[in-house]
Amino acid sequence: TARSMLSLELDESEQNTYYELQNALATTTRDLELTKSKLQQRYREGMSAEITLKALGELGDDTRVHLQIGKAFVAQPLASVKEDLTRKAGEHRKEALALGEQKTRLEAKAAQVEKDTQEFIQAHLKRDDGGS
Repeated sequence: TARSMLSLELDESEQNTYYELQNALATTTRDLELTKSKLQQRYREGMSAEITLKALGELGDDTRVHLQIGKAFVAQPLASVKEDLTRKAGEHRKEALALGEQKTRLEAKAAQVEKDTQEFIQAHLKRDDGGS
């Protein structure tokens, strides 16, 4: 039976180009995973703030609220806690939107780098036909 093997034939310049493509793909993939992680974290933090704010909305204005600071609990006015949670929820929403846009850009960049790498490999493949 005849066996066929594929190999890449690259000169030094082409090897450098190939390594640059591989590094770009690795960097983009790492940045994408980091962005996804941050996006999930901001989403969870925002949801937590909104759920807590909703629960506090059901309380009367004269309710005593204590916030945990380290191992201690500190009394805070309910209105102040609600303002802080509203601000935090808004910040987390904005950050999540920005991270979502960044994620979309990185996904497109990763797809393009992967496509460029595949095209480079296809352009430099050499088929060696040998017998067995």
